[in-house]
Amino acid sequence: MGERTPLGRTAVLAPGGVGGLLAGVLARRGHPVTVVATEPTAEHIAAAGLRVDSGMLGDFRVGVPAVPTATEHADVLVVAAKATALPAALARFSPRLAVDALIVPLLNGFEHMDLLRAHYPGAHVLASSIRVESTRVAPGHIAHTSPFAALDIAYSGAPADRVETLAEALRDAGLDVRLHHDEAGVLWRKFHFLLPTALVCTHHGTDIGTARAERRADLLGVAREVEAVAAARGLALDTARVTAMFDAAPPATKPSMLRDREAGRPMEVDALGGALLRAAAEAGVPVPITERVVADLRAVDAAR
Repeated sequence: MGERTPLGRTAVLAPGGVGGLLAGVLARRGHPVTVVATEPTAEHIAAAGLRVDSGMLGDFRVGVPAVPTATEHADVLVVAAKATALPAALARFSPRLAVDALIVPLLNGFEHMDLLRAHYPGAHVLASSIRVESTRVAPGHIAHTSPFAALDIAYSGAPADRVETLAEALRDAGLDVRLHHDEAGVLWRKFHFLLPTALVCTHHGTDIGTARAERRADLLGVAREVEAVAAARGLALDTARVTAMFDAAPPATKPSMLRDREAGRPMEVDALGGALLRAAAEAGVPVPITERVVADLRAVDAAR
């Protein structure tokens, strides 16, 4: 199982594209890591290990313990399930095993924070966001295709020394990690970029290069609506900065919501677009572009 390190034992719940990448790079550096996954995935990883293909971090395979239901306490719990699979994933890791743990949720959106804090009342849930393009191409096989893997983590009231130890371990594993005292900023700055690209690329059925050429007005319109809702909540965002990010993104980049639509999987329409609609209604801010795109994507999901 590996020797104990200053980071302690890490559990990764849902080792897909993002969770599998973190589990792999931490295990490669000698940290004790256990992945918690569905029965078929856990069985495969327990037998064959994790394979990571990455132009940035190198290609490697590493053995890690894998279980369908956690039985050991974790010092760090990475929650990497998609919102559509989160309830089933949480059932695999009991709250009693996460007492005093640092929980690093790598979900999209912001509403999951309240859910996780209610489910794991004895833990420290850190507002976190990751910028990466990483996909599970088969159970235990992760393709990291972006030339970056950047994490933003807020202290969120947790012991500072433990959060900093976590950040150092992730940096040592090859990730770019920034720490913040602004929890809302960590979540909403990513949301400001993610929501327009997820909704518009998925609605248009194209990568970001095509969407920014053919649906630019919608991309910028959704971004401005996110900025307006954030402002009503007391948070200043900069749509000009996000516009530059749209234009700098590799043209072939596809958001995970689009990949889910292409594969016929449930989409995170409610966790992303629905979250903005709820926040907008609470703040009394009109968001007509987001409303239109979300309604269309909900109809696609319902038709399945």
